[in-house]
Amino acid sequence: MNKFEIRRLNLIRLKNELCDKKVVNLARVLNKDQGYVSRLLYEEGKKNKKNIADKLVTDIESAFNLPRGWLDGLVSDNNELTKQNTNTGNKNNGNDGVKIEVLDISASCGNGIITEREFASVLRSIEFTHEFALKMFGRRSTDLIKVITAKGDSMTPTIKSGANVFVDTKINYFDGDGVYVFIFDNEIYIKRLQITGTEIIVISDNSIYEKWRLDKQMMNNFHIQGKVIIGQNIEYIYFD
Repeated sequence: MNKFEIRRLNLIRLKNELCDKKVVNLARVLNKDQGYVSRLLYEEGKKNKKNIADKLVTDIESAFNLPRGWLDGLVSDNNELTKQNTNTGNKNNGNDGVKIEVLDISASCGNGIITEREFASVLRSIEFTHEFALKMFGRRSTDLIKVITAKGDSMTPTIKSGANVFVDTKINYFDGDGVYVFIFDNEIYIKRLQITGTEIIVISDNSIYEKWRLDKQMMNNFHIQGKVIIGQNIEYIYFD
C-alpha cells in the first residue's frame, strides 16, 4: 500500500469518527472546498481523484490537532480518535463550550442605520458545544466572531430581515468577494462586496436594489467591520 492510499484511508477515518461521516463537516474543519475534499477520498483510478500531498498532510494534522506523522500511519497511538482532537481554534471556554457574543446592534441590508464606529455592547452570549462549533466554524478561531441582527430586505433571500448574522470581526479588511459588515458615512450595512479596478462594488442580493460603487475618494468614510460567515434566518409560524 503506497503512502497516498494510507493517507486517504486515514482521512476517511477522520471523516467517519470526528465529522459524523459527512464530507461537508470534514471540509469545514479543513477550510477547503467540499468538492476538493471529496476528490481526496476517491479510490485510486477514479476520474478527478486528488492525492494528499505532503503540504496538505501538515494542514490536515494541524486542523485536527494530531501529531506529525499520524496521517501516514507513523504514530504508534493510532487506535483511538476523540472529539478533543478537533477543538483547535475554538478554545475560548475550555471544557464549557464555545460562547459567541450577541451584540446590541442592527446592520442594515437597506439604506443604513446611523451608528458609532465600533460594535455596540454585548446583549448576551450563545453557547455551542465544541463539536457543534467545529461543524459551524471549522478551524476558524471563535474569539472574534460576533452575532448581530440584520435589518431590511435588500439581501433577501440570502439574509432576511431579523436574521442572526455571524461576523468574523478579525477580518476588518477586504478578504476577497463576499458579504461584509461595513460602515460608510457613519451608517452600518450588510452587503456583498466586490473589487473591480480601483473601485469597490456594493451589491444587494435582492435584484430590486441597484449596485453602487465606492471610489478612492470615498474610502476615508468606508470601514470594514467584519466578514459575514453565517446567516441564520429566523422563520416565524403564526397560528392565529
